[in-house]
Amino acid sequence: AASIPDYRGPNGVWTLLQKGRRVSAADLSEAEPTLTHMSIARLHEQKLGQHGVSQNCDGLHLRSGLPRSAISEHGNMYIEVCTACTPNREYVRVFDVTERTALHRHQTGRACHKCGAPLRDTIVHFGERGTLGQPLNWEAATQAASKADTILCLGSSLKVLKKYPCLWCMTKPPSRRPKLYIVNLQWTPKDDWAALKLHGKCDDVMQLLMDELGLEIPPYSRWQDPIFSLATPLRAGEEGSHSRKSLRRSREEPSPGDQGAPLSSAPILGGWFGRGCAKGTKRKRVT
Repeated sequence: AASIPDYRGPNGVWTLLQKGRRVSAADLSEAEPTLTHMSIARLHEQKLGQHGVSQNCDGLHLRSGLPRSAISEHGNMYIEVCTACTPNREYVRVFDVTERTALHRHQTGRACHKCGAPLRDTIVHFGERGTLGQPLNWEAATQAASKADTILCLGSSLKVLKKYPCLWCMTKPPSRRPKLYIVNLQWTPKDDWAALKLHGKCDDVMQLLMDELGLEIPPYSRWQDPIFSLATPLRAGEEGSHSRKSLRRSREEPSPGDQGAPLSSAPILGGWFGRGCAKGTKRKRVT
C-alpha cells in the first residue's frame, strides 16, 4: 500500500537477490505513509498505542507523525549519524542516505558538520547487531513491552523480531504476558501464541478497528510531513554527494539537489534495499 516492493515472497527483492537476479530500484521517494501508519499515529495521540517497533527502514512511521521517542526501527533510510560525537550527532535528510552503504559497510560519503568525522547510516542488516541508541531505541521498546497488556503485530513476518525475547516478555509466566494479536497474510512464528490471528490486509483491518473506536484517521499530507522540519540541509559542496531523488512537499515542486537519472532505471547496488541483503563471502575475523 506504500508503493514499496515486497521484500520477501517469490518476487520479493530479497528473494530475487538470493537467486542472483538483477533488481531494479524502486523510487522510494514516492512512498508515503499508509492508512495503517496514520492509524498508528492517531492511536498514539489518543494514548491507546504506546510504542511502535518496526522491522522496516523506510522512515514511514516518522513521516506519519509518530514521535521519535515512540518508535524503534531497524534503521532509517533518511538518517545518518556521527558516532565520533558524544552524544551521537544525527542528520535527517530528505533523500535515501544508504546509496553507498551495504552489509558491514556503513559510511555514507559525507562528513559531520561539527567534527568532520565520516557519517554512517543507521541500518541493521541481517547478520549485524545494532548498537546505535537512535533510531533503534530498544530501551524504550523494552520498557513499553514490559508494561503492555496488548501487542498488535501488523504486516510483519516476525522472523526478525521473534529473536528479541524482551519484546515478548518471555521471562513472565504465560498468564501475565501481553495478549498478542497478529494481522498478516502469511504464517508467522508467533501464530500459536496469538490470542487472535487475522489473515487480512492491514489497511482493511485498521479501518474496521478505527471505525469501531470512533476515531478519524488523519490523511497523510506532504505539507505536514515532519521530515521537512527535521531535515538538515546539505552544506556547500555536498550537493553532488548523492544521486537519490529528494522528497518534495508537492509532486509538482522541483527537487533541489536531485542528481542523475531516475532510480527506476538503475540496478540496486547498495543500501538497505540492496547488496547488504544478498549472499556474500564470509568475512575473516581479525584478531
